Amino acid sequence: MLELDLSTVLWQIVNFLIFSTLLYLFLFRPMSRRIKACAAEKEQLMQALLADREAAAALRLEFETRMANIEDEAAAILARAEEQAAADRLALMQEVQAEVERILVEAQMDAHRLKRQAVDEFHADLLRAVLDVSAMTIGRVSPAHLQAALLKQLNDSVWELGRTDMQRVDDLRRSLGVRTPVVIARAALPLSPEQQGHLVRTFTALADRNITLDLKIEPTLGLGIRVRIGDLVLDNTIAGKLEGLRTEVLAALKEKLAHD
Repeated sequence: MLELDLSTVLWQIVNFLIFSTLLYLFLFRPMSRRIKACAAEKEQLMQALLADREAAAALRLEFETRMANIEDEAAAILARAEEQAAADRLALMQEVQAEVERILVEAQMDAHRLKRQAVDEFHADLLRAVLDVSAMTIGRVSPAHLQAALLKQLNDSVWELGRTDMQRVDDLRRSLGVRTPVVIARAALPLSPEQQGHLVRTFTALADRNITLDLKIEPTLGLGIRVRIGDLVLDNTIAGKLEGLRTEVLAALKEKLAHD
């Protein structure tokens, strides 16, 4: 007869319960959770697949619809493209026409301006030549004492400057500094030694020191003498007097051309 040890049986029962609990905790429960997670994931995949199938079906339907109407859409697109191209061509032609008209207007204005400039330059050159010839002619036909008279007038004007405008004389002397002043004189006719000496004495007194005279003959001045010392320029020549007339004549010519 089989004898059972109660303590052994109880111990085996306890071991079985512990083993069962461990299996449940570490094997069956994680596997159950994993199975549920896989089932949920599978369900999500199935739902996503169904959604993709529905979307694909919708796209297919849309594609089939567009394919059915593709010829009409292509014709409409082509018509719109032709209309836009025609509008662009018209706008471009209008821009080109406007640009051509602007260029023509500017060209006419430039031509008119160049013509006026050429006419003004011609008048100025012609008048310059006439006045130069006139000055030289006056110098040749004038008696010799007129040259001496013009020279005396210039000398007198320098002495008068010292009597009436000493401030200007002082400013001139300060501007000359410490260097020996150079008096640049251009005479229409040769000066005698006496006339040169008188000229040197006059400008020596003006500068209040010895000066160096740079004298040259320029027949184009007609008659008289033109002198420069520092910033002071004195012109008592026929050419200088005719220069004022030249300015007046040019102004009158421009005014006449403007009215014409």
